[in-house]
Amino acid sequence: MGAILSVCPALAFSAASGRPQPPSLESCRERFASRPEGREAAMCFYQCAQVASARDAVVRELTALMERHPEQGWLPLVLGHVGMLSSGKEAEGPYLRAAQTFRRLQDAEGEVLAAINLRAILLAQKRTEEAWDWTRRVVEVASASGRPELHARALIIEASQLYEVELDLGRAFRVLKRAEPLVFPDGAEGLKKQYLSVMSTVSERLGRLEEALDVNARLVELTRSTGDLFLEAHARFTLANVALRRLERDHAPADRGRALELARQALAAAERAGNPTLVARAVRLTADLLGDTPEERREADALLERCMALAESLDSDERRLACLWTRAERRAGVDPAGAIQDSEASLRLVSEGNDPLFHALALRGRSTVAYRTQPLPQALAHAERALDALEALRQTQRDASSQAELFATWARDYHRLAGWTLEAGGATGKPATLPFREAVSRAFAVSERLRARTLLDALVAFRARAFSGDTPERRAQRSEVQSRLVVVQRQLLDPSLTSAGREAALNELQELEHRERDLRPAPHKSVQEFASLASVEKGLREDEALLVFLVGDDEDLSGTSAGGAWLFVVTGEGTHVHRIPERTRLAAAATLFSGLVERRDDSERGAAVALYAQLLGPALAGLPPTVRRLLLVPDGPLHDLPFAALRERRDGPPLVARYELALVPSASLWRHWHGESPFTPIGDALVLADPEWALGQGGARPAARARAGIFDEAAQLGALPEARREGLGVERELRDTRVVPRLLMGTEASERALKRADTDLPLLRVLHLAAHAVVDAEAPERSALVLAPGSEDEDGILQPREITQLRLDGALVVLSACRSASGAVLPGEGVLSLARAFFEAGSNAVVASLWPLRDEEAADLVEHFYRHLAKGLSVSAALRAAQLEAIDAGLPPAAWAGLVVLGDAALVVAAPREEGAPLVSGLAGALVIAAALLGLLALRRGAVRAPNVPRQ
Repeated sequence: MGAILSVCPALAFSAASGRPQPPSLESCRERFASRPEGREAAMCFYQCAQVASARDAVVRELTALMERHPEQGWLPLVLGHVGMLSSGKEAEGPYLRAAQTFRRLQDAEGEVLAAINLRAILLAQKRTEEAWDWTRRVVEVASASGRPELHARALIIEASQLYEVELDLGRAFRVLKRAEPLVFPDGAEGLKKQYLSVMSTVSERLGRLEEALDVNARLVELTRSTGDLFLEAHARFTLANVALRRLERDHAPADRGRALELARQALAAAERAGNPTLVARAVRLTADLLGDTPEERREADALLERCMALAESLDSDERRLACLWTRAERRAGVDPAGAIQDSEASLRLVSEGNDPLFHALALRGRSTVAYRTQPLPQALAHAERALDALEALRQTQRDASSQAELFATWARDYHRLAGWTLEAGGATGKPATLPFREAVSRAFAVSERLRARTLLDALVAFRARAFSGDTPERRAQRSEVQSRLVVVQRQLLDPSLTSAGREAALNELQELEHRERDLRPAPHKSVQEFASLASVEKGLREDEALLVFLVGDDEDLSGTSAGGAWLFVVTGEGTHVHRIPERTRLAAAATLFSGLVERRDDSERGAAVALYAQLLGPALAGLPPTVRRLLLVPDGPLHDLPFAALRERRDGPPLVARYELALVPSASLWRHWHGESPFTPIGDALVLADPEWALGQGGARPAARARAGIFDEAAQLGALPEARREGLGVERELRDTRVVPRLLMGTEASERALKRADTDLPLLRVLHLAAHAVVDAEAPERSALVLAPGSEDEDGILQPREITQLRLDGALVVLSACRSASGAVLPGEGVLSLARAFFEAGSNAVVASLWPLRDEEAADLVEHFYRHLAKGLSVSAALRAAQLEAIDAGLPPAAWAGLVVLGDAALVVAAPREEGAPLVSGLAGALVIAAALLGLLALRRGAVRAPNVPRQ
């Protein structure tokens, strides 16, 4: 837990440093008498009070002056500062009086400073509600003052409250991002240091390790130039700790030496600063990074002995805890009894506190010690308790994205527990301590607790309409913010915008984005029940198999098993598990394969065969002969892998020639879609093709060769003439089905038309978008589909926050746009893609692309897909048939393997129209179909399910 922020001045005078001695009480009286209204005259008394023997006299003098000058707010503020030099017990009253006085005087700076210090006292006394009230007052007064530096200081205090007290790292991070443009580049050095020190902790805790490295490197440079030894030591420690976390994340043992060097630098800086807490932290970190040679073991033992001594002298349970779990892990290989004793002592300490982070860390350490020293079932019990503690930590984050970011930093704990559980069942060849079936079921359950949790929470909450914190007032505020977002983004799309105007617009955009996220309703509670292995086996059809990949590392930095990588092969007949290569090996192989596919010269065939053998060979060889459809649940580096292009032999057919394929985020989400209310494949299709998105600027647009774009260069995106052909082809293929197409092109293919679809087309069964997509992996929420605006109230930039507000009610979404299925990959949560947002809006299946598509090839592939879809085939069967036609035409995998089905592969959204049957759509269609729906309520799923295309 970080230190509580206040703004009580630092010691300004020190005889030992050669600086002038503090002023005398008499000289302060004279200065105040000459300028009784000023701040500096009052601060003289604080400087005088640096001498402990003078404090009582200073207190008496300030008390007397306050009686004679009741409207002088700086006097009680300084009296509070003087009280903080002693025990701090007498400071609350003066700070309160100062805040009230400054409020009467409408002195924003004085009130903010007094309130910040009063808040710090209330927090120290555990009076958190009162502290929150004063935090809100600080922000209110500072923002109304119009003074950027004061506003920034208030936002930093708000962020500190959020992460220190509420443990809400995500909101704290967003508040700090709002403060950043107020601090840099023109803020005072003290304000910059305050911002960077808080952002250092928040970004590191949230798992934004690259940002934490940058922040702390800047802080080191700043503190070196200002001589702030304490903050320099703090920054150097965080740099070393982030290096360790990156080492664990990236599993790059070669980087261990650099991390150890940073830890030694942090220790030296802490010793220069003379701060025993920082010394204790750096000592423990250095010991943690040392290796296992005899010399390193002796050094680590000495450091940990020093660590424990410092913890005792500080009387700090937090330091004792950290020293104990590090010593326990290092002892495990040489002194099992001592390691168990230390790890049990750490658990006793953590049970006395209420910090879920330390609870989870202590249990992680205890499970590691148990794995190395005790029977495996004991390690499993501790590891399961660690995940329970992590679940509690997850709940401290108010919004879904913060939950996902925090969760991602713990993904390896889920991999580890799942692998250990399979080991207990004998899957690794070691003697079994659990029945195999029980081990597989428990490991599968751990896997489900990891995957796509925030998406599952959102869908379950949407179904139950179970959101919290959403009031009419908040909805109105959010609507206002969204309207302003449109205005700002329209400015950013204007190519004539000046550099200064662009910078101002980007700063405002960032502020608005953070405010919009804070105003979103949160799911009422997290999902607690996940799909069990037995329920999945029971729900699968005889022609389906679910392949669940769990891609972890074989060993951690200490050489302890990290769980490894596994494949669960689930069918209606049972489940098998197979060991596959660990994460780092698969990441390299998958990257190589994707790069070779892009070459379009068949050079990828060798890599395709190797990956097939490593990932699928044994698994597919053991499948029942009835299986025709593979539901793939990827993990880690496999999210962007084009499975369809893998092959058993160089001269053999690709995987898609044997099976229909679909990607599913988790088994629990697959079950969720199978439990949706039924609908019939009758209704409407909305097709938007080649949007004229240029915000009314007019003029001919050059044709684009690929559906690509960068947000900052959106004004240069070209036309997509093949998308128009594609749209006409989709309309033509659906014309003879019971789904009525509505084709909009050019300026009619607009954001406004799409947002009105739930009103104009209440029976929407298919949404097809042939447009440019902009994917921002650094800021996924800025990714967008580029449409025509359609009105002055829209900008044509359809982003995830808007997509999730659509009402798609099980419809199929086809995103014929580049990289619409790709994006940043968050461990556990999966790909933060545009496709994901359509699931949150209620779609049950999305067809999207993993990489940029050539416009002509995309149009042909999609048109063939709809030709088969119109025959009543399922989504995955229709895509497979279209891909087989592309293969027969001699096209390379780059032209067809990047288009994938996500979600419900068995969804059927269209059926041939019987001869003479009338077309129905919109509201009229809704009335006609209502009676038909009553007769379909007994159907199992949200659409008719057709037989699969026969295996070839």
